[in-house]
Amino acid sequence: MSIALPIRPGTALGDGFRMLLEAAGNGALLAELLGVTPSQVTRWKQGTQTPSPESARTIMDFAYIVARAESTMHTKVVPIWLDSPNQFLRGSTPRECIKLGRIAEVIGAIDAEDEGAYA
Repeated sequence: MSIALPIRPGTALGDGFRMLLEAAGNGALLAELLGVTPSQVTRWKQGTQTPSPESARTIMDFAYIVARAESTMHTKVVPIWLDSPNQFLRGSTPRECIKLGRIAEVIGAIDAEDEGAYA
């Protein structure tokens, strides 16, 4: 049995969820990004359901990556960057790597791009 984590404003999870929802523009796009159904995102927004620990971890990972990426590139570029094959990730997309738990590699890719490195 897993214990669901609440999404409360002012918490890291709550702030990360709201930032991702704002960045995605709507719940359907956020659901696609997180790999869940749009109805799950709606229930999280309404407070009638809380994310599983796995979904909470994905929310936190994506929120951190998006915040790091937005600090180094234009905000409008970040969604494109997330779904584009990346030379620093051996051709994988940042989204694929995040879903596989390869967070450190994605952070390394952001750092390398920020420094102007070439793969």
